Amino acid sequence: MDIINDFEVQFYKALRLLDLGKTEQVAKILENVVAEAAKMQSNLFFIRASCVLGEWLFATGKYNEARRYLTKVIETPCQDDVVDYEKNLAEDILGRL
Repeated sequence: MDIINDFEVQFYKALRLLDLGKTEQVAKILENVVAEAAKMQSNLFFIRASCVLGEWLFATGKYNEARRYLTKVIETPCQDDVVDYEKNLAEDILGRL
């Protein structure tokens, strides 16, 4: 399995764990996806994972950590319209912090 596919598998695994309420592993999985995506310069997965992680941190009251990830979402360039949702959500949450 190549690195990009592994990003995708890990990202969707984290989303599924969130859906199931099994949040113990979610932060670690998403932190790993963010780190690997940054190394491989995969802005799409970097933005998507950073947004989910930032949103989860915000929901759990970890505002400083949430701010750090959500700011990265907004500052990271990406030519793909797919991340418009993530960028808008990040701006919205940052506006509430």
